[in-house]
Amino acid sequence: MQHFRNYVLRRIRLSAKSLAFEEGGRPLYGLTRCMCASSHDSSSERLTARVVELVKNFDKIDASKVTDTADFQKDLSLDSLDRVELVMAFEQEFSIEIPDDKADKLTCCADVVKYIQSDAQSTTNAESS
Repeated sequence: MQHFRNYVLRRIRLSAKSLAFEEGGRPLYGLTRCMCASSHDSSSERLTARVVELVKNFDKIDASKVTDTADFQKDLSLDSLDRVELVMAFEQEFSIEIPDDKADKLTCCADVVKYIQSDAQSTTNAESS
């Protein structure tokens, strides 16, 4: 997985079009983490919708097959390189770092949502200590 990740990072340029900006043009880096750390069901639903939409926009996926429980490999027919690209898109969209051992365990959108919520919660706890 690490080899594919390094290969992709060296060759693919990702646009920053999903980055939110304040009125003064400064990026809102912490916005997604604050939204994800909320314990409200609506926040979880919004996060799930964002993850599913991001997966639907991935050019190698048939958007009609994407659900929150659709397996990336079995249902959406993604190979390991495609999964690395998708993980990189999650990292960029949500301003997080997903270690390779955790990335291998992300098999569907629901797993990604759980990881983002747990990462945001652990970051919030670490900042308050």
